[in-house]
Amino acid sequence: MRLLRAVASTLTMLLFAISLWSQTGTSTVRGTITDPQGRVVPNANVTLTNVETNAVRTTKSTDTGSYVFDLITPANYRLQVEATGFKKKVVDKVQALIGKPNPDRRTTGCRGGC
Repeated sequence: MRLLRAVASTLTMLLFAISLWSQTGTSTVRGTITDPQGRVVPNANVTLTNVETNAVRTTKSTDTGSYVFDLITPANYRLQVEATGFKKKVVDKVQALIGKPNPDRRTTGCRGGC
């Protein structure tokens, strides 16, 4: 009987913790970096900046050109991409919203000075 109470108590605490975590209100921004010909750009530096707080998160694109910023605060962001041989690309007005999927952002870089 003690074991049953301990299991029930643990499950109750776990469910409570999950419900609190799900109410924290986080979002995700994800996308794929491609060149003008549509080929993926691996190892690009991707920076996501909250325009209200200037909080910055960085990552690198994967071998398939993809990137993900998980568990970010819902807000307006600026996305900046830099890769060797490409001009820096900045995308403003990236919105991270709760409960609304963000579209997969395909960010195309330009070689040289476009």
